[in-house]
Amino acid sequence: MPAILGINCYKHDSAAALLVDGRLVGAAEEERFTRIKHYSGYPSKTVDFLLGEAGLEARDIDHVAFYMLPGLVFRENMLYSRHYLHEKAGLAFLAGQLNGARRMAAIPATMREHLGSGLRARFHFVEHHRAHAAGAFYFSGLERAAVLTMDGVGERDCSILGTIGPQGLRVLARSRYPNSPGVYYSAVTRHLGFEPDSDEYKVMGLSSYGRPEQLPLFRRILGATSDGRIRLDTGLLYVHRGVHESRFRRGLEARVGVPRRRGQELEAIHEDVACSAQRALEETGLALARWLRDRTGERDLVIAGGVGLNCVMNGLIERESGFGGVFPMAASHDAGTSVGAAVLVHMREHPDIRLESPGSCYLGPGYGDREVESAMESSRLSCEKPADLAGAISGLLEEGRIVALFQGRMEFGPRALGNRSILADPRPASMKDRVNSVVKHREGFRPFAPSCLEEIAPDYFEGCSSSPYMIKTYDVRPGMRESIAAVTHVDGTARVQTVSREANPFYWEV
Repeated sequence: MPAILGINCYKHDSAAALLVDGRLVGAAEEERFTRIKHYSGYPSKTVDFLLGEAGLEARDIDHVAFYMLPGLVFRENMLYSRHYLHEKAGLAFLAGQLNGARRMAAIPATMREHLGSGLRARFHFVEHHRAHAAGAFYFSGLERAAVLTMDGVGERDCSILGTIGPQGLRVLARSRYPNSPGVYYSAVTRHLGFEPDSDEYKVMGLSSYGRPEQLPLFRRILGATSDGRIRLDTGLLYVHRGVHESRFRRGLEARVGVPRRRGQELEAIHEDVACSAQRALEETGLALARWLRDRTGERDLVIAGGVGLNCVMNGLIERESGFGGVFPMAASHDAGTSVGAAVLVHMREHPDIRLESPGSCYLGPGYGDREVESAMESSRLSCEKPADLAGAISGLLEEGRIVALFQGRMEFGPRALGNRSILADPRPASMKDRVNSVVKHREGFRPFAPSCLEEIAPDYFEGCSSSPYMIKTYDVRPGMRESIAAVTHVDGTARVQTVSREANPFYWEV
């Protein structure tokens, strides 16, 4: 009964996952325990949770799979440093990158310090984008598929395209830094006054309000080549010091404006930049997917990497790439590599033991009634439990109330999918502003997402049959837009979560 612990940390969104005998016992991000968003440190609390969930001790772990090759990170940063060593800030950036590689290489010592001398597991360092690919494939439940990954950068790769199945991963094309779609999009995020490596989804939401006035420029900055690679024009976009220092080159202000200060009022030029940048990314992702379809002939496509959280791009790929099924991973960002690293090690070390697909992303900690009641009591809140809880919740929603739903195991990934969710009636257009003013306190241009019974999703959303992870957008059918106005975005789309009775029986009842 092999136990394989997957770990990612020291960049962002640290997480851990545990495979036992080919079954995913659990997976969670450390930020859910520390309450520090995008926490990057060693995920000690998540590891403790997973061992407790499985009833294991440190000595029971057979393998630890880490999501990066530290030696390659070190070497690539030294080779690439010629671009910025003449700059004082560049030296500081390089020092930070090399320190990160050192901490990655020391993960065995860090884990023994945490778990004690009883930890005798074999340590495996896994290539970053291979971990992305394996995680997406595992979650899909498919027997084989084409695979597309896109992110900021792993060790040196920013994208791989290939096929994956029982014989493993076959890479057909790869893009290396600085040809990075993730850093491109983060540079746009920073230019628009949002937090890079965090607020990219705000750019995606804002893009629907603008016009693609600068699309020719952004096509020059980012695009796909005829051999399945990504190209980025560093003469127009400076990316040599990573996400937080990436910016448009001087001389482009007349076309993209000066960088927006945080809190500054959004203007039409900001909306147009967001729209143009988003369109160029969509075109790039679609071109890569079509290349994969033509090259491999595979029926299905799995998607991972931080750029795989761009649900507008994912929706376009599903509609127009030619694949029969498109499956972005629920945790496409770096957190998902904890699962993928463990899966790769399992496939290599225990090929005779079949992997059991998790079937859902409800993989984090759960709490019993007594624990919930104790928390309510300590907070001095009144508590009652209706006999028909699902009916009581739906009744409150019918009355126009806002309901916080806390049940079952926590979702793995960035989406709230019915176990840690805020619910409201999607019908009145005013509900969006009401939820924003009462609970979310976020920008008005950001859309809310509909949860919909899987069996009636096609009645509301064009081309939507199954989308359980709220990671693809669909056109709301014209006749339905007014009836679900609070969740219909300004461009007539919605980021749908389909809810099946099998995956989440209680939420389905609600």
